[in-house]
Amino acid sequence: MLSFQDITVHYGELVALGSLTLELKRGELMTLLGPSGCGKSTTLRVAGGFLLPSKGSVFLDGQEITNLPPELRPTATVFQSHALFPHMTAGQNVSYGLKVRGAPRRKCRREAEEVLERVGLSGYADKRVQELSGGQQQRVALARALILNPSVLLMDEPLSSLDARLRVRMRMEIRELQRSAGITVLYVTHDQEEALSISDRVSVMSKGRLFQTGSPEEVYFSPANDFIRDFIGNAFPVVLDGQRQLVRPDQVCPAPEGAFEGRLAGREFLGNTVEWRIEWKEQTLRAVMLSCDEALPAPGASVRFDIRL
Repeated sequence: MLSFQDITVHYGELVALGSLTLELKRGELMTLLGPSGCGKSTTLRVAGGFLLPSKGSVFLDGQEITNLPPELRPTATVFQSHALFPHMTAGQNVSYGLKVRGAPRRKCRREAEEVLERVGLSGYADKRVQELSGGQQQRVALARALILNPSVLLMDEPLSSLDARLRVRMRMEIRELQRSAGITVLYVTHDQEEALSISDRVSVMSKGRLFQTGSPEEVYFSPANDFIRDFIGNAFPVVLDGQRQLVRPDQVCPAPEGAFEGRLAGREFLGNTVEWRIEWKEQTLRAVMLSCDEALPAPGASVRFDIRL
């Protein structure tokens, strides 16, 4: 489907992307995940034709599109800032791409209303941008991309400007829409939970390099290196039997008959979970427990636990 072959991007002396090779399958949602500056948005810009690579080639359905400008590519991009025109209505924003392509006014109006209905905004075509909530503006931006029937939909951190509760709802809606319509999506985020919940496959990047591509379960439970284990699983170093190990909080399991004994240094209530900090052999371990009505041990109390590797 969409293929990157040995893509390298230089900004002067800085290597923003180093020999990236990656293939996106038809009908899947792949997420590029990594910290700021890892090269994920640069990869998306190369895919959309907004940035010419210093080296390498981009193919779509077997045809090279490396030098093809954005307006001639069968791709559409949803930007982090939404990039809606404030002087236009929702319907006019959505149909703008069709208008530029010379589509008749009636066709623009009809298709804009249809795609707005698909994203849950039926009857919103005549609303001004200023009248829309953040989530509604995000849906308009998504509809504006979908109306062009792109071969690949590119999404650059589209939920980062929304509040936490709305982000969760919107990512579910995007996933449901992608699955029902069979759209091919290349998605960019730095949010680990978002990537794991929405993706068919996740590609983890750091410092311009691609470290691992796999299902959410594969990159979480079988990380290719310590960086991925730490970045995705919030792992921390622990010395066990003289060997340094990286352990995730969900691998530390408080239990009355646990093999290890430590001291509860503190706890943090997070709603549906509680994070424990356990001091053990001059090390601080973290454990995540489901919240419940049962009384929790007080900080300073002795606690037993197991470590599941």
